[in-house]
Amino acid sequence: MELSGSNRFLAILSESIKLLPKNGKLMASVAILSTFLNAVFLLWFAYSVQSLVRGMAAATRKSLIPEPNSFHSMSHGSFTPRTGFNPVQITHLLHHLREDAAVLFAVEVAFVLAFSTVSFFSTISTILISAVSYNGKNSSLKELFSMMWRSWTRPFITTLYVSGLSTAYFVAVFLFAAPLWIYPDLLTFWLGTLIAIPSFTLYFYLQAPWILSVVVAVVEESCYGLEALGRAAALVKGKRLHGFLLNMIYGVVVSIMFQYYRMKTGSKGLETMHFMLVMCFSSLVKIFLFVAYTVFYFHCKMHHGEEIELHSTGGLRYTKLSTAVLPHDMP
Repeated sequence: MELSGSNRFLAILSESIKLLPKNGKLMASVAILSTFLNAVFLLWFAYSVQSLVRGMAAATRKSLIPEPNSFHSMSHGSFTPRTGFNPVQITHLLHHLREDAAVLFAVEVAFVLAFSTVSFFSTISTILISAVSYNGKNSSLKELFSMMWRSWTRPFITTLYVSGLSTAYFVAVFLFAAPLWIYPDLLTFWLGTLIAIPSFTLYFYLQAPWILSVVVAVVEESCYGLEALGRAAALVKGKRLHGFLLNMIYGVVVSIMFQYYRMKTGSKGLETMHFMLVMCFSSLVKIFLFVAYTVFYFHCKMHHGEEIELHSTGGLRYTKLSTAVLPHDMP
């Protein structure tokens, strides 16, 4: 008997959970390694930023605030500073602050690149392990590295396209809502909220083929970039609501965790640790999201009557859609 839409979505979640123990050691290794690296990079970033900010603050105080011994007693017990600000000292301070600001920017860029690299390769690994597991196959660490080495350029290019689409969307929303920032009051706050809710809802809906295109780029040979986006748009037809619900669940879970972080930051000295826990938990949820999207990918293929070809080399190759992808199929 054919399942209803809600039952099909629950089947995707159920199959995703059941898929985790298959090739469990590999999946656990990916999860532990990515979580550990994210925690290390976050702690390094927090320590570096705090050290730089403290150094900049100390240099500013030293240059702009006179020392206690720079005051001398005048008549009637009044106190006045011996000298004014030294122009040479101010110039030296500005030079020092520019250097520290450049270092701070470099640290931020390094953190973003490191965090993005870990996220990217954990995503590829998750999709490959999930695809192999879904088809009842086992994979070794050596085979996983081999598949990653052969396929990483395709999802990398596709991810750049997806990032560009996401950035363009949020820039458009920001420009649309920018006038509300001119007169910040209670009314504009509620108007902003009314804009934010449908904007994020629409974004989750648009994301379904975008995220699926990354899965397509990983598992389908010679399919990446705009072709992967078009392929995903064709596959997701009739199943887009399921992708939207996956994105909504991910967004709600991560939002709850960040709300937890905001509630706990009142405990002094624990802000970094709480944020690290939230980021690590978010990375684990993201891993499950891509497991679910890999299952969702196979459901989309079955929905369109496509078959899967598995090769003994460990690579994955899939048949093409019987119908051409038209320009209006693009997301």
